[in-house]
Amino acid sequence: MKVIFLDIDGVMNSHVFYEKRYKSLAHIIKRKLNVIKSRIKKLFYGVDYYKKNNYSNEKSYTYEYQLKRLKESTCKDKWEWLTEFCNENDIKICISSVWKNHFGGKNGRQPEWWDKALVDLGFNEGTFVGLTGQRRTERGTEIQEWLDLIDDVEDYAILDDDSDMLEHQFVKFHHCDGWFGLSPNHLYRIKRQFDGKSEYSKLSKAIKN
Repeated sequence: MKVIFLDIDGVMNSHVFYEKRYKSLAHIIKRKLNVIKSRIKKLFYGVDYYKKNNYSNEKSYTYEYQLKRLKESTCKDKWEWLTEFCNENDIKICISSVWKNHFGGKNGRQPEWWDKALVDLGFNEGTFVGLTGQRRTERGTEIQEWLDLIDDVEDYAILDDDSDMLEHQFVKFHHCDGWFGLSPNHLYRIKRQFDGKSEYSKLSKAIKN
């Protein structure tokens, strides 16, 4: 299989995304309404009751709430570009981002929810193949440890806005600028890499240096 190691922050969202989101009229209205609702609850129920019984605390453990938060924190267009690319080329996804800890209930992490989330985002079933391990000094070490456990990886690519990769991984590393994040050009270069036509390794080494 061919795998993309996917970072989230700086890849599936960006500075441009957050600026546009927080300055939008809809988001401003939503924030103000949330503040008003919070104050009304505290007024009617009291501060202590509100802190103990705030509905969002219980709701935050559900898959639906966490998927909604993922969608709100990332760019819809970028997911559409990536889903189309992976679905057309039978490419798998391994989550290497700190977002790998995002999904979970009261009893701890639920990695299998990432499988469901990717399908709900539009990916083909079976696209999700795992999460990298706990945070190391370098993200490249986490990726390598995952690769060492999997036998059937034909090729892989790394999408990340940080460059803390191992030396040999830079020929597979496709750097995303945190200002804009993922673009169709990144996917074009990954396709060329997987087809054996890429010269991206030269640019990757330049980024590292």
